Amino acid sequence: MPAKATHATPAGRDAVYDRRARQGSVPVEFHFDDGSTLDGALILTTAELERLYAQTSRLLDAHERALGGTP
Repeated sequence: MPAKATHATPAGRDAVYDRRARQGSVPVEFHFDDGSTLDGALILTTAELERLYAQTSRLLDAHERALGGTP
């Protein structure tokens, strides 16, 4: 039975925006339940980039509130 992906993490390289394709590419590393990893990319359209930005902004705000900040 093939290993199953458990999660993905940022790969530590910079994300890139392709103006011609109108999409962004975020390098990620996929982690599998057998301990192996595989490099890949999260490809996002402009709408998906905007949605991810809104979601990560909310996460950062929640993090600040949890630390006693004021956003």
